[in-house]
Amino acid sequence: MQGDTPSMEIIRKYLEAHDCLITPRTLQRDIAHIRSDLDLDIIYDNEKNGYYINSDSSLDLPKILYFINLSESSDVVLQSLKDKKDILQYLSISPNTEFKGIEHIATLLQAIRSNLVIQYQHLNYEKQTTKTYTAEPYLLKEFAGRWYLFAYIREKGSFRTFGLDRISELTVTNTRFERESQLAETVSKFNNVYGLVYEPEQNINASIEEVQLRFSPLMINHLSALPLHISQRIDEDIVTLHIIINPEIENKILSYGEHVEVLSPQSLRKKIKQRLSDTLKRYDT
Repeated sequence: MQGDTPSMEIIRKYLEAHDCLITPRTLQRDIAHIRSDLDLDIIYDNEKNGYYINSDSSLDLPKILYFINLSESSDVVLQSLKDKKDILQYLSISPNTEFKGIEHIATLLQAIRSNLVIQYQHLNYEKQTTKTYTAEPYLLKEFAGRWYLFAYIREKGSFRTFGLDRISELTVTNTRFERESQLAETVSKFNNVYGLVYEPEQNINASIEEVQLRFSPLMINHLSALPLHISQRIDEDIVTLHIIINPEIENKILSYGEHVEVLSPQSLRKKIKQRLSDTLKRYDT
């Protein structure tokens, strides 16, 4: 409901829809506790007969939303905020663009679990235009600190990936959709992708390939702590992945510079070699 001014009754109905029965008096008391405990400036708008959060004067709202939505230890964090409201000055998190859209996570998860069609507007950054979508949500994926929705657009007959930071006016309809086995199988292939680039309508038979990379000792230690992919296996200085090769894994390999060598498959080795060659040509004088 971010960006809206919901009334007390709308808030109560929303909570009831999520199995949280509450009386108006209790809700008013809870709002007062939230104001005090989290130092959030929750304002009642007489003209709109609803509530909104004044983010300009509230305690780092994006960080609070981040922990509420993503941290398994959010109860501990919130308790800490009660006891010491300046705790957030000790937290350094990536820029606010990564927080945009996380308020949709709970709603989208509920829609995915219940097989309910959703409607929303999506912003095209390049054109700076918005488009309304009706979609069947299948998967939420986090990558590089941002969250994305993988949804089937029935009228297009294809899947699309949407950044949650670009979604607005999200609503969950009462229309149920059938989770088709073929579509679910397509979605499962995301587990074999590094990053987000996987367009099954263009590459429906994308195969999972074994990728072997030789890393320097420095990088091996790093990858032991922060694996590239869930399929990663390390044998001395060789890292083996089982993934669908896409531009994002190529870019990641190139980012390691002289610390990595592609051993297989040959097609990927040649591609990386060509890209390195093209890069070096830019420095020829």
